[in-house]
Amino acid sequence: VDNAHGAYLRFLPKSLHPLDLGADLCCDSAHKTLPALTGAGYLHIGGQAPLFFAENAPAAMALFASTSPSYLILQSLDRLNAFLADGYRPRLASFVSAMDAMKVRLAAGGYTLWGEEPLKLTLAPKRRGETGLALAAALMRDNVYPEFADPDALVLMLSPSLPQESLARLEGFLLARPIGQPLAEVPPKASLPRVGLSPREALFAPCEIVPAAQSLGRIMADPLVFCPPAIPIVSLGEIIDEQALALFAYYGITEVRVVSSLFGKKGSGKTLSG
Repeated sequence: VDNAHGAYLRFLPKSLHPLDLGADLCCDSAHKTLPALTGAGYLHIGGQAPLFFAENAPAAMALFASTSPSYLILQSLDRLNAFLADGYRPRLASFVSAMDAMKVRLAAGGYTLWGEEPLKLTLAPKRRGETGLALAAALMRDNVYPEFADPDALVLMLSPSLPQESLARLEGFLLARPIGQPLAEVPPKASLPRVGLSPREALFAPCEIVPAAQSLGRIMADPLVFCPPAIPIVSLGEIIDEQALALFAYYGITEVRVVSSLFGKKGSGKTLSG
């Protein structure tokens, strides 16, 4: 399980951590929801997992990990142990309870809320006449920086390490936003694009950047996603179609990286398919 945003889930009153829900392997990014240096993470192997995983984990890590690990990051993980042992559970429970109450009030104030993760606040503000991007811009002008925003939603990741008044400040800001006419616009429907090259061929082919509006029929040379892991509009080697152009426009994508128009021409050694 990719548990990048969920290292804290183990410390809830009732654990929601993937290992406690039956996972064999779990990767946690400690720095995303706990106070550790950026890059700090864990690979957890479940106690009931097949022995193959534990026996082969060192070899797999040796293949992919650096031979020069950051001892500052490792030290931050050691310091994190003391932080977690020193009253973190009750602080987390109290903060999650306060967040739950805030979410109820925001819903009553006209916001649509998505998802159930305790420390994430995902708002869909179109019912109040505002896009996620516009709301994000307003928050950033007030020195609140969202995790993610697009036309439909805004995501905030909160933490019990925030000052106690932070939730009240955030709630007051959101409920004070003017309410306009509901926005009915929804994302264009996506298609399943045709394949022109394999991902490997597209990745290593000569490429160029072109205006998105002029990319119809070109082969994508970049796994274009807003916030990995995510679903790309068009992935490596796929051919850009009309539906993709509509999605580019909807999400404000103005340029795309595509396989060079010279690739596949006579003498290049490669013929395009698709």
